[in-house]
Amino acid sequence: MENIEKPKIKFKNFIKYIANQLFRKNVLKNIFITHNWLGGFSIYSHISQSTGKPKVIYSKASAKKAAEKMSKKVSEKENQNIHFSYYKCMYCDGWHIGKNMQNKIKK
Repeated sequence: MENIEKPKIKFKNFIKYIANQLFRKNVLKNIFITHNWLGGFSIYSHISQSTGKPKVIYSKASAKKAAEKMSKKVSEKENQNIHFSYYKCMYCDGWHIGKNMQNKIKK
């Protein structure tokens, strides 16, 4: 794998990320129970673990639409409810899509 410089969190995107997390539907659960909001601090919120390359960058509107579409497609294929979230990236000026840890655990 080539030597890629690790991106740094941008302060303005940090503020946007925190603001976005505070206005989510399950904010208290995400903060105090599942701790899903902490995932944004991981470098893997910006870089794909499988490829080591930056994730696809979306606008907020296109990320929301793509996450809904992916959730529906994967849920139908897997025959179970799989949820994809869209989130403001702290490392770049875009939005990304991901699954939380609960979706990655085999039931």
